Amino acid sequence: MSIWKLPAALIMVAMVTGCGPSDNPSADAASDQATTNDAAPHNQAGSSDRNAPVLDTGTEASLQESLDRVRSSLPEDQRIEFDQSVKLIMDVEPQRLHGMTAEQVLAAGRQLHQRTNGG
Repeated sequence: MSIWKLPAALIMVAMVTGCGPSDNPSADAASDQATTNDAAPHNQAGSSDRNAPVLDTGTEASLQESLDRVRSSLPEDQRIEFDQSVKLIMDVEPQRLHGMTAEQVLAAGRQLHQRTNGG
């Protein structure tokens, strides 16, 4: 099984909720300041916590563990959007996920959604 496949729980959430736009405009505005491509600590603009958990795509096990850790670091109301963002990034550019924080995943997911849906 490829390390780029989503865990079954995230696939189910994505299938049930779809990959629609965010229902949380205040979260959209807050994460627009986040850096979306480089997850190195010195480039985590918008993050007040330099020790924020990051995604590790090195192996399937490390991906699953880091997805769980990063997802659980978010408030409950942002977790579905995180799942949707992970799915979208995995579909378009999976290598981008490595080293990303939750903020970066959310911001990248919003960018990709806008780019793929023309708005």
